[in-house]
Amino acid sequence: MQRATKLALDATEAAQPERTGIGIYSEKLLFHLAHLLITDPSRPFRAVLGFRPGPFFQWAWSHTWPMPFSISPLLDPWLRFPRADLFHGLNQWLPERRYPIQVVTLHERYPSLSTSYSTPDFQRYMAERIEKATRRADRIIAVSDSVRQQLLAHDPTLGNKIRVIHHGVDPPRLASQDEMNAFHKSVLGFVNGERFFLNVGAIQTRKNIASIALALRQVPGFKLVLAGGDGYGAEEIRTLIRKEGLQDRVVFLGHTQPDTLRLLYLTATALVFPSFEEAFGMPILEAMGYGLPVITSDTSAMPEIGGNAALYVDPNNISYIRDAMLLVAEDDTLARDLGRRGRQRASEFRWEDCASQTWKLYQEVLQEHT
Repeated sequence: MQRATKLALDATEAAQPERTGIGIYSEKLLFHLAHLLITDPSRPFRAVLGFRPGPFFQWAWSHTWPMPFSISPLLDPWLRFPRADLFHGLNQWLPERRYPIQVVTLHERYPSLSTSYSTPDFQRYMAERIEKATRRADRIIAVSDSVRQQLLAHDPTLGNKIRVIHHGVDPPRLASQDEMNAFHKSVLGFVNGERFFLNVGAIQTRKNIASIALALRQVPGFKLVLAGGDGYGAEEIRTLIRKEGLQDRVVFLGHTQPDTLRLLYLTATALVFPSFEEAFGMPILEAMGYGLPVITSDTSAMPEIGGNAALYVDPNNISYIRDAMLLVAEDDTLARDLGRRGRQRASEFRWEDCASQTWKLYQEVLQEHT
């Protein structure tokens, strides 16, 4: 009887109670991989999800994970949980002791073009982590070609290892007008039909929230809703908003659950997402899936993801951001066209495809080591 091939995935981020980009990727990927594990007739597989000790493993127990995955604590020195033929680090990390085959997913443009987006200690930690992982991996999954290109500029020898596999996006879930009206009143506190722009993601320097707020000053009659927890530079951003007298026009929702996010996408005027740098930019596709016009940056991965379905701006030019906001707000024909193109664009990114391409990568590298 053919021995079962053993796969191990570091699924730690999928167990986070407040999942953001990497956690969503981890959760969606493993759920769609589960189907392929069961239905692939080429060879028998055993699969385990590893979770780092502490609250991560405690959270893992509260989830229902798909068959045929089992779960285990992920202890770096202890690599027999069970001993795997292939280990996939879903969050740009690999254990110190190596597995026979190692795959890592890279979610960041590395090295970053700026040192202003996080603390020096965090930058050093991530640089060491990514350097080790990319050097020791048999395959590197880059979540965009932008990530691939920057990594190759840093280390051209990695070319044969890298495969670009985009994220997917969930289909939209619509809502009744009554549900949307109730949401405006009870969650956003809007009672007079207020219109608003939306930004989704952590409130941090890299997301360029300060420029959105400064642009908002010159877009009368609109509010700004920020859906994301505090990140690096959040206090400075909040201080700027108070200093500019915008505190009554900016709504801080904190980390937002999927049902709330759905209603935000359904009722906003546009997603304003002029980040300085993105490795992918999942809110772009999420918004497009709901037909919400998207204003985003003309740099890093954002044009790759948005294609011909977004308005692009220079993130360093506040007047360009303002002009794009005014254009979408005042031109209904343009807004409808962006919505139509956005829905088409979002339909091209499916989690099933992400899992299928990842599965093919596993088969490819396993075949090389047979």
